[in-house]
Amino acid sequence: MPHKVRLATMTSSAALALALLPSQALAQDSAEASEADAPLGEIIVTSQRREQNVQDVPIAISVTTAEDLERLQVQNIQSLQYSTPSLVVAGADPTRQRFGIRGISDQSRNPGFDNRIGVYVDDVWVGRSAASNQAVLDLASVEVLRGPQGTLFGKNTVAGAINMRTVRPQEGYSGYLEGELGNFDLRQLRGTLNLGFSDNVGARVSGFWAKRDGFVENISNGLDYNNRDDYAVRGQLQFKIGDTTIYLAADTAKFKSRALAGGERTPDPLAPRPRSIAHNDPQKYVIEYSGISGQIDHGFGNGGKLTSITAFRTSDFRGSVDEDFSPANFAATELASESTEHFSQEIRYASDSSGDFDYVVGLFYLDQQIEGAGRAVAFAPALNPRAPAVFLRVSQSSVVDAKTMAAFVHANYRPTDRLEITFGARLTREEKEINFAITDQTGLFANGTRNDERASNDFSPTVSVNYKVDDDSMAYVRYARAFKSFGWNADFVPSLADFAFDDESVDAFEAGFKTEMFDRRLRLNVAAYLSKHDNYQVFTFRQLANGGTALNVSNAGALTSKGIEIEAEAAPTDWLRLFANYGYNDATFDSFKNGGGPGIDFDGNTAAEAPRHNLNLGVATDFDLGFAKLVLQGDYNYRSSLFSNPDNLPVNLSQPLEIVNLRAGLDFGNVTLFGWMRNAFDVTEQIYNNRSFLGFPRAVFNDPQTYGVTLRVSFGQ
Repeated sequence: MPHKVRLATMTSSAALALALLPSQALAQDSAEASEADAPLGEIIVTSQRREQNVQDVPIAISVTTAEDLERLQVQNIQSLQYSTPSLVVAGADPTRQRFGIRGISDQSRNPGFDNRIGVYVDDVWVGRSAASNQAVLDLASVEVLRGPQGTLFGKNTVAGAINMRTVRPQEGYSGYLEGELGNFDLRQLRGTLNLGFSDNVGARVSGFWAKRDGFVENISNGLDYNNRDDYAVRGQLQFKIGDTTIYLAADTAKFKSRALAGGERTPDPLAPRPRSIAHNDPQKYVIEYSGISGQIDHGFGNGGKLTSITAFRTSDFRGSVDEDFSPANFAATELASESTEHFSQEIRYASDSSGDFDYVVGLFYLDQQIEGAGRAVAFAPALNPRAPAVFLRVSQSSVVDAKTMAAFVHANYRPTDRLEITFGARLTREEKEINFAITDQTGLFANGTRNDERASNDFSPTVSVNYKVDDDSMAYVRYARAFKSFGWNADFVPSLADFAFDDESVDAFEAGFKTEMFDRRLRLNVAAYLSKHDNYQVFTFRQLANGGTALNVSNAGALTSKGIEIEAEAAPTDWLRLFANYGYNDATFDSFKNGGGPGIDFDGNTAAEAPRHNLNLGVATDFDLGFAKLVLQGDYNYRSSLFSNPDNLPVNLSQPLEIVNLRAGLDFGNVTLFGWMRNAFDVTEQIYNNRSFLGFPRAVFNDPQTYGVTLRVSFGQ
């Protein structure tokens, strides 16, 4: 049976089983179920700067718990995308991957352009794209907040925010050590050691190390590409003095690979098979990030809490790209690099939440420095057949200093037991300056310098009306505004005339319904949304005289994103859990004049990295065999095609992707042994297509079938 037929059959069967649950298994068990034995317990989030049940928060949040991270075999934020409605992580370049939520996507490709989505670890912003694809390391949960989060998370969250919550030091002595072996010579170790020295003092150390051969064969030099050579370490210390808790954390990570930052040429006459190339350039990258932070929480007798979070973080990357896709030395990006560091300070006060009115008020400060550089070389006849046989170079560098100051307030008022009104606002001041230089011998790019400094102010309000239909169901309507700050296209630019671009803003509307039924054996959350973006900042590939392309950033005009998201989880028995997540999105340019150059409009085109559909269906069983538990798990993931460029040309259209992941093993309590398989049917698709600088069609292929075994030994409590 063809794999797509098998997958379609699995999809239909799982959807039918979930649809029948309320009237069959769930209804059968509801009479005997109690709060204590209901499998779907509370999920606690901190998205509104205080601990809350996710079902009580009037925004669309996908929460992946520690148990689910293990079930889904999540390695990093990128691998979370298929199980989260409306989340996309795309692109070929690991140093600057494109994060998107609800069809609103981008990357911090150069120092003058910021991410649209903020990634946070314990409420600390981790930085730019190179640091955004954080490794999953000893996490309690990952919260994906969909839609603008301008009030509590600040600027550049016009699409959403991702908040990773670590496991804090706990009382007692405990931990685990895990080893993993797999095909492509995968070797991975990870572990955690928790030391609770007393009731008031605890420490925790976590880390992982991984090596793996690459998926792509270079027939020119015999090397394998897209390999892994990674490690990450985090240390934590927490102690309590009376009503004050002090939490200190430090982390560092390094990721190295021979990576295909430009993808593979398609078709490639020298290497026609998927996941094969014929390059002479080593095409390697290195990503490093690290940080230290301190959080102080002080509780007052009135139930309020004062929180201070101080952090300093750095990130660096270096990489190179073979631009001619051949063993010859025609064109290459010899160097792409970026080094950033930032200091942040947030202080906030959260009132007691037991009465009719509660609030959070705070101040935020961010000071960031970014240094970036790029150097490329090309054989002149490759750009122009009539040019002399010489090599030409272009290089650019930039330094950006940015400061952000903000004050915010967020409050809830409950005039009745069932009605709640949420309102908030953030006032932001943004100051930036840039020093940019570009030197060009090719005649295709700009040649000169540009120094500039700018500032802007923004007011981002939010309001929602939330109604408790009953004790387990809530309906809400929400309005939110956010902005993305101005910047500069500090890149290989053909002209300095349109070097700067302006602030982007969004007005977003959302209606949602959250419910738990059958004594918390079924959880169902639905959200519908409409977002209107003004002065939308967008990357486009502009045609050059030689037939190649250059990246350009401009304010597109107006874009509308609309859609619906459904998340369901059910536990019809103590040993069975079912999952279903679906997102539909339509992100379309209302106005994009001259998007492809003078007189070439993109009005009505679909935004980049905006698939219409994504679907995840999962099943997890947990049978008690007496001597151990038998665990069987499977997930089906589907994502429809997407464009890599708002021009919507066929060369920039990817293929749909559907894959199945499987996991099975035995849980003996302190020892677990699992076998796993990702992409079980070995599907091969082009999941990100675009054109290279020289105009070659190129593609990123999904990972092939991988499999292996994981052994975990837990100790202590």
